Amino acid sequence: MKKSALLIVIAAGIGLTLTGCLDVVQYVSGGGSDEIEVYLRLTLQKSIFELAGSMGGEAQDLDQMFEEQFDLDEEDVVAELPPGVAARYERVNTAHEFGFVLSYSAPRSVLGSLPESEGAFVPRVTQRGIVIPLGPSGESGDAGDGDQFADAFLGSSKYRLMVSKRLVSRVSQAWIHTGADSVSLTVIDLPDIWLIEFPVSLWFTAESDASVEVVF
Repeated sequence: MKKSALLIVIAAGIGLTLTGCLDVVQYVSGGGSDEIEVYLRLTLQKSIFELAGSMGGEAQDLDQMFEEQFDLDEEDVVAELPPGVAARYERVNTAHEFGFVLSYSAPRSVLGSLPESEGAFVPRVTQRGIVIPLGPSGESGDAGDGDQFADAFLGSSKYRLMVSKRLVSRVSQAWIHTGADSVSLTVIDLPDIWLIEFPVSLWFTAESDASVEVVF
């Protein structure tokens, strides 16, 4: 059975000694209608894999390696979205990054009633706020082993969430929930968006599956 495309990307980031190779950019918007629009860009940094290969004394063809190891077909990625979510898929394969972009829309009522176990990275949007479940944590992997070199890369790898002011005029607070703990996140007030960002180390070192909460 073919593995989940999203889980392949996440496992790749978690499984490396140089774990800070995963970047996530997400944008959530909505206008006067009940339709919620979402943009998700999830990429791996090729330079980290190149550095890991050079440290091991082995040169590798990055394009070939990514094509062979991370087969992110549109059908596989889109199939993971919950029913009622219509998505457009774009593959990312540049000199620096590999991954994909998903752009999709769904009624607020659909996103607000999704089960917790379905649709990692799919925002649950209600009148009170947004909750975004993340993928599995790396608590049992290399991300939590205290290696300073890995921690430095983790700290540079970000999850950036942007919430449009077309959707909500006020964000009061934001959190990342990591099992037993909840960490308050800074909300940056920009002209057109609310920006919330955090290092992926908070996610990868979570005791259980993490989630992001934005309170309106």
